[in-house]
Amino acid sequence: MPTVESKLTDITGELRGETDRAYRIYDGKTTEWVAKSLVERNEYDGTFTMPRWLAVEKGFV
Repeated sequence: MPTVESKLTDITGELRGETDRAYRIYDGKTTEWVAKSLVERNEYDGTFTMPRWLAVEKGFV
């Protein structure tokens, strides 16, 4: 059975915008808004951890 960790993915990207509820992430080819409630941002290394389904839906993977 998959663990919760295996359902997460890290995206390396650039923060291109931000609101109270969302980040606008650019990964080198795709720019998309993602809900902050679904994403954890590491501002030191530029990674965004999110559910794999969201990364696929937004075109990051």
